[in-house]
Amino acid sequence: MASFGRMVIGLPKGAGHRSSIRAAADLAGFLNIELLGAFIADADLRSLMGLPGRELRIADLQWQPIDLTSIPGHLEHLIDAARNHFAECVASRAVKTSFKVIEGTHGFGSLIRNTDIVAVIEPAHPGERITQQFTALLDAAFANSAAILVVPRRIMHSSGPITAVATSGDDASILAALEIADALKERLVIATQPGISASAAILANASRRGVEVEQIAAAAALADVQAWTRLLSRSKGRLHVISRSRRSDLYKPFLAVDGIPVLFVEADRGDPTETLEKQEADRNEQA
Repeated sequence: MASFGRMVIGLPKGAGHRSSIRAAADLAGFLNIELLGAFIADADLRSLMGLPGRELRIADLQWQPIDLTSIPGHLEHLIDAARNHFAECVASRAVKTSFKVIEGTHGFGSLIRNTDIVAVIEPAHPGERITQQFTALLDAAFANSAAILVVPRRIMHSSGPITAVATSGDDASILAALEIADALKERLVIATQPGISASAAILANASRRGVEVEQIAAAAALADVQAWTRLLSRSKGRLHVISRSRRSDLYKPFLAVDGIPVLFVEADRGDPTETLEKQEADRNEQA
């Protein structure tokens, strides 16, 4: 797919995220893009090497010197476990994959290209949403990527419509959602504020692709996040697509739509009519 070059997924520590990784891999496969698993090594732990320190021995509540020699082995164990876990999750998926170890979230940011979808997995426990690694990973993704996929720890629906949250008739979310609905062979639902409908160019392109379109209007402005999250929850969608600005704080309220992945796309993705016409020409040429 022309709009997205690859998917980069930040791999969390532990093995409790199989369904989330598989869901991301499935989407990458449908979009025919590479899936890169990025394991973020703990840079702070590495920095302890060569520094003096003490640790508390839980058994007898006694302080003792930190065994710095065990840190490299522990890190290598975590890396091997993450690599094997990633390989197991994507083994049966028809998608090109690769694995890379990144030094901290700053290294993750330098890895990202502006055509990437960056997939961030919701922590297994709600309290982990405020941990430094999760928040820093989200911030790095929003600062460096045009598209961010937030994958919940529990996927509610394996099928269902692709819903675009739109503030205009040619919102970037509609264009991206149409591309994905076409790839997944699902319906496209366009959720707008009252008085807004999809542009003629987008509807014509959807018709040519054979994508069924349903338009629904919310009774509240987009600023009323609670009303919109209730509407999105009722849609029983497989994926929600929302356009965003560079301000990373705008994404947070929409993570309340539990169990449904949310894809945030850059608001300025070029002229939608020109993009649609180019995609149609590319499809005809490939045919």
